[in-house]
Amino acid sequence: MNIHVLLAGIGVICMVTLPAEATVITTAGSTTVLPAVKACAKSYQAKHAGIHVISAGGGSSKGVSTVGRGKVDVGAASRAVKGKEKSTYPELKQYQLGTDGVVMVVHADNDLSNLTADQVSKLYNGEFASWAALGGAESNVNLVTLGKEHGTYELFSKYFKLRGEESEGNIVFGKGHAWIAFSQDVALDRVAHDKSGIAFASIGVASAFAEKSGRVKLLSIDGIAATEANVSNGSYKLVRPLLMLTNGDAKGEVRNFMDYLLGQECQATVKALGYIPVR
Repeated sequence: MNIHVLLAGIGVICMVTLPAEATVITTAGSTTVLPAVKACAKSYQAKHAGIHVISAGGGSSKGVSTVGRGKVDVGAASRAVKGKEKSTYPELKQYQLGTDGVVMVVHADNDLSNLTADQVSKLYNGEFASWAALGGAESNVNLVTLGKEHGTYELFSKYFKLRGEESEGNIVFGKGHAWIAFSQDVALDRVAHDKSGIAFASIGVASAFAEKSGRVKLLSIDGIAATEANVSNGSYKLVRPLLMLTNGDAKGEVRNFMDYLLGQECQATVKALGYIPVR
C-alpha cells in the first residue's frame, strides 16, 4: 500500500509516492533557505528509515503563513517575522538556521565589479537606462526582480529605499520596469543569458550558481565584497537571518528534525552552501 502526498497552495505542487509506514514532514517557504533544507533533509532521511521530508519554496511570506495555518510542519523565512504576522500567528516559534546576505548579480561579461548603493537605487528607478552611464557597455539595462513575497526582495527594497508596484509581470520602480522572476534560480538564469541584465539574490544561492555556471558575477556594494568574512564582521550590510518556524513547540519527529537542522552536521552543510551558520 502506498501513500500519495500532495503539497499545494504555496506556489508549487509535489506528488510523491511513499510507503504506507512512512512519516512525512513538510516544509515550505524561503527559496533562499530551500537549498540548505533540502540538503539537510537528504542526509537526515539517510539516517532515519521511514522518515520522508518534502520541501517546497514559495517565498518567506508563504513560509510564515503556511506553517501558521497548519498547512506544513515547518516554515522557512529569510527575514524577520513581522509584527502583524506575530499577531496573526501568536504560537509561532522561531529557530535561526544561519545568516545570509543579498547581493547584486550581473552577467560575467559585464565590465563593472562594484556599484554604490545610490547607483543601484537609480538603476532600478530607471534613472540609468544604459550601462554606459556607469562606465559599462552601450546597452540598455534589463532589470530583474523577485516578487514581493520573497524575504530577499524585502531586504533589497528596504536597503536601497525602493518602492515598487506590480504591473503585468513587472515591478515598476519609478521609471524602471523590472521583470519578476518566480525564484532566485530563474532570476540568475535570466541574467546568465542576458549580458545587459541585473538581478539580486541570496549570497549563498548566487555564489553556488556563479561557481557552477561561470556566467554571472557578484558585485561589491560601496566597495565591500559579498563574502562570508564581510558578512560575519558586519562590514557588508545587506544581511538577514535565515529562520525555521513551527506553529507552537515542535513535537515528535518534527522536533527531532528541527534538532538535526540546528545541530553540528546540518550547520556544516549550511556553511558549505555559502551561508553563515549559527554555530
